[in-house]
Amino acid sequence: MFKSVICSVGTSAAKNLSGIPPSALENWVLEQGGIDTASEVMFNSFKDKEPSDENLARYLSAEIHSLVRIGIDKGSRILLLASETIDGQACALALKKYLESYWKGIDVQTKKIEGLQVQNADRFRQQGVINFIKEAIAEIDCHGNNVILNPTGGYKALVPYMVLLGMIKSVKCNYIFERSTSLLELPPLPIEFDRNQFEVHKELFEQIERDSSISKQDWGDKVSYEDRSWFEPLVEEMGDNQITLSAAGFLFLEAMQKPAKKLVSYLSKQAIKDCFENIATLDNRDPFRYLNQVSKSGLNEDNVHIHTDGLYWLKPGRTTDRYLVSTEDWRLLVWRVIREDQVGKDYSTKIKVDPAKERNEYAPFMRMDFVT
Repeated sequence: MFKSVICSVGTSAAKNLSGIPPSALENWVLEQGGIDTASEVMFNSFKDKEPSDENLARYLSAEIHSLVRIGIDKGSRILLLASETIDGQACALALKKYLESYWKGIDVQTKKIEGLQVQNADRFRQQGVINFIKEAIAEIDCHGNNVILNPTGGYKALVPYMVLLGMIKSVKCNYIFERSTSLLELPPLPIEFDRNQFEVHKELFEQIERDSSISKQDWGDKVSYEDRSWFEPLVEEMGDNQITLSAAGFLFLEAMQKPAKKLVSYLSKQAIKDCFENIATLDNRDPFRYLNQVSKSGLNEDNVHIHTDGLYWLKPGRTTDRYLVSTEDWRLLVWRVIREDQVGKDYSTKIKVDPAKERNEYAPFMRMDFVT
């Protein structure tokens, strides 16, 4: 399967340079004449070490070690996200040379992330982490579930952000812990948050993203005192009494603006009654399992039988059960569940629902997690 691996890049690619501690690496790069020359010298220090078990532990970088354990091949894509420092960029280029040498045809890209450094903690949080996340999100939007997050190399402070990103964007995160040779796989666990609470202030958060910050007074005027503690992890205070988005805030805003393709099923009280009274009498039919499959795959030509006025009739193959649904942001609203053998082939003209006028008659809609 095609893999697109996003790697944070540290300086372990320089581990074979004799007498050069990490604190002196930036000056060493300058002494070599710059990033390109330094990366070549660095690459030469480990280019003859094949990616075998002993070499992975002793001579090769954390990034290469983890990529081998992930199982990359020549058809993989590797995105190396490096710090803005010249030593970080030199390490990224040396890694690119090595990967292209041992995996012919592999697609390796390196990118410098502005603000990713350790000299200024505020710049790291307010610029570096957010710029890193933006690059990662662009890759995820392009390659979807084929993306693997790999925070083994680079700054340890990035690890929780990459794990949170994996949860929100539903991609897995692979990590080799310290001196271990085993790959720790963090699956794309779903994360839930109070979207309604966030939705009320969505425009304000979009303003902060657009303008980079707003005044502390503006924030106080537009967000009630009771709500501020709820939003505390999503914003942070800058100098000059300004409020900006934290990295977590940027991620949650991204989730609101671009909800995941996965839907969550909500059944009307009538649909629940339909399932238990009608569909349950059919052999080998599980309406809840079917709706869960639709939620994961989304509405498409494989399951949509009839589409009219924002409503969809779903037909699960050569069966008699039919599902009348609509979408509302990330929700899949299930209005009715019927049997064609009971209603007739013209069921779509016989069973009518007007969501705008009849919602109260079908409410409450119950999240399917609690039905199954």
